[in-house]
Amino acid sequence: MRKLFYTFLLGAVCFVSCAQKEYAVSADDCGGNATPLVKAILAENPEGDFRIHFAKGKYHFYPEQAEAEFLSMSNNDSGVRKVAFLIKGMKNVTIDCDSAEFIFHGAIVPFALKNSDNVKIGGALSIDYDYPWTFEGEVISNDPARGSFTVKVFDDNKYRIDGDRFFFGGYDWEYPLAENIVFDPQTRRPYFNTAVYEHRHWEGEMKARELKPGIVEFSNVHSKQLPPVGSVWDDKGPMDVNRSHPGIAILESSNVTVDGVHVYKAGSMALIAEFSENIFVRNMSTAQRPGSPRMITASADATHFVDCKGEVVLENCCFESMLDDATNVHGVYMKVDSLVSPRVFSASFGHFQQEGDWFANEGDMLRFVDRKSLRPVATAKLLGIDKSSRQEYLIETDCDLSSFGDVSTLAVENLSRGCNVTIRSCSVERNRARSLLLSTSGNIMVENCHFGSMMAGIRICGDANYWFESGNTRNVTIRNNSFKDIGIGGGQPQAILQIDPVIPSDARGNDFYFHDRIEFSGNTVETFDCQIVYALSVKDLIITGNKFVESGTYEPIFPYLSVIDLLYCGDVKIEGNDFSQWKPSATISVHSCDTVSNDSGLSVVDSPNPFFYGS
Repeated sequence: MRKLFYTFLLGAVCFVSCAQKEYAVSADDCGGNATPLVKAILAENPEGDFRIHFAKGKYHFYPEQAEAEFLSMSNNDSGVRKVAFLIKGMKNVTIDCDSAEFIFHGAIVPFALKNSDNVKIGGALSIDYDYPWTFEGEVISNDPARGSFTVKVFDDNKYRIDGDRFFFGGYDWEYPLAENIVFDPQTRRPYFNTAVYEHRHWEGEMKARELKPGIVEFSNVHSKQLPPVGSVWDDKGPMDVNRSHPGIAILESSNVTVDGVHVYKAGSMALIAEFSENIFVRNMSTAQRPGSPRMITASADATHFVDCKGEVVLENCCFESMLDDATNVHGVYMKVDSLVSPRVFSASFGHFQQEGDWFANEGDMLRFVDRKSLRPVATAKLLGIDKSSRQEYLIETDCDLSSFGDVSTLAVENLSRGCNVTIRSCSVERNRARSLLLSTSGNIMVENCHFGSMMAGIRICGDANYWFESGNTRNVTIRNNSFKDIGIGGGQPQAILQIDPVIPSDARGNDFYFHDRIEFSGNTVETFDCQIVYALSVKDLIITGNKFVESGTYEPIFPYLSVIDLLYCGDVKIEGNDFSQWKPSATISVHSCDTVSNDSGLSVVDSPNPFFYGS
């Protein structure tokens, strides 16, 4: 017979059984600041085995008494962060609630999991902040003669002007202007061809002048065109600070479920998982609050998975209003710098936001690739790794590298990572950037989703020279999805399905394919521009049973591109697709492919997209 007894911790009721402590918390228990109460519960249970249930209500979290922890987060800004829920070295932890609103004040990360297992977060829980992490306002006038425009600042933005410099901020943080974009309040999407309105902040910061409280004129604008009157101007600050405070960080953890979490604001990604295993995200949303004039919730990706393994599942999620992708799943290429001995080499991170990535454990299998061609050179077992420097690791393997010549031409990745990915019944709209980026060697299934992103619908890449995101795919199925007016951003063309490993034209060939099998079947694509599939270096590509519809919503930005563009692919099947409502002059471009089975009836040309890596 289960035995229960009661204790009281700062007003919270604790039910203790032989299996797990259960804490029942109400807003009245917290005295206007839930941080001390949560901190005390976590301190009382350093190994875990507890559940905290928050009753319906609004809970405020302040940073002053929060735990501080160094968070190493790829594709984010790492560093010491205050954390409200620091779940570290714990097992069997549940945080749930009945429609509870969590309001965070200042520079504080809501949830961080480190080296933990079997953690569940959810139950109609919302994450919000007192002040937004992006500056937003309505453009009420522009003056092309003076190169200026005027903004009515949204009421929830806190700002100040120092001389002619503009700063926005929150409870205990402040950013200058830098990275920006323009949104259309009617569609709540980035403006069509929004690239022409981008202020090139690297050419000089905009100057600000307050005309009256809440009305600010900006000048010294470096853009092709001034933002339209009525548009919403958005700025998230400089690159080296604007990815500092994700909503949920899952680091070196396993068996994590996030279910029913709504992220209204995040100072980076809504969720980042790194070097973790078996992550299940269900019924998550980043949509804006109903009635809010704001365009942005998370200032980066909705979700992001780096060096994960096992299963990554996204189901029934609504990803909207973020300033980057709905998800990005990838590994990491480290640069091989030099040999210390025949079997020991130094390797460094190519991108500053990957520094400190865990990368690998002893016993993992590594693969060396040529950085230019991405071709495999060798595999090796990791025998030892020294991570005393966050930027440069010393790595020992069972492979003699001394015969490889100049090792600085190589990158190395961890073959022992690489998760299976299932993305099902999700919606992606109203965001900057792409819908999905998928670069993992596990099985990938994307089905019954709707996509309406600003850039590519689904991008499958691989790059050892800029972002250093590794992961050739082996088996990808994209079926029964809908795509609507994707690629509105301008700049460079963005395909609905964009398979573009970064391999320059002089390093390609049919003796090697970076990606293995990719299937695009049973999808409905309704869009205005011309290119739907761009595919480079795919061994087996299947494009069957899709329906392509010209939407006519906008004029094509790149009207001369082929609907399907194939380069250096192996066996390609283009069969059973419906082009009856597509552009009558459409073509299919084939360049140096092995076998193409094509019943489309469209003209076949050799005219590759000139924008991708010199074509």
